[in-house]
Amino acid sequence: MGSTGTAQYRIASDDPAKAATVFVSGGMVTAYLIPIKELSPPALAAVRFALEFGKRNGGVFYCLFVTERDSAGSAAGALDAAGPPRPADAKPSDPLRRTLEGQIAQARADAGLQIECVQRQGDYLQEVRQFVRDHHIAEIILGLPEDARDSRAKPHPDALLLHQLTHCRILTVKPKTKEPDPSWSPSS
Repeated sequence: MGSTGTAQYRIASDDPAKAATVFVSGGMVTAYLIPIKELSPPALAAVRFALEFGKRNGGVFYCLFVTERDSAGSAAGALDAAGPPRPADAKPSDPLRRTLEGQIAQARADAGLQIECVQRQGDYLQEVRQFVRDHHIAEIILGLPEDARDSRAKPHPDALLLHQLTHCRILTVKPKTKEPDPSWSPSS
């Protein structure tokens, strides 16, 4: 129990090329999930919080992009090998997408954070639930819209359902009223 040796953990991935082995000295690796339904200021706030949290605390972070299937059953989004999955409504010039991609890439390079972006298609809650089970997620970092009711009075419905389905701790993040400059970096 009191061992301070180096432990080796395998990070699973659907893509064998993205699987990784992490060596941790003297402790467990905590896995965090940032589920993203759509690129929005709340999603960006959740990713920013996760990057800052990761710099201070370590762990493995997953950005899970969930797209609903359209009536024909095809995916509503497409995977972009250069960065996070691209929802169908996100254009390459979308400022939120560029900001998100840049911050994730910089966190990987500069801060050495273990971050993986994953695309899933289907029902948002069910996909998050299954991902949590498959990857042994300990905490979910959930972005909430600014107009969400006071979380101390009553939990947000998505947060409540995710907690019931996954039994994970849920960290809720709201965008600041004045968002920082898009050139913000996790290493500053």
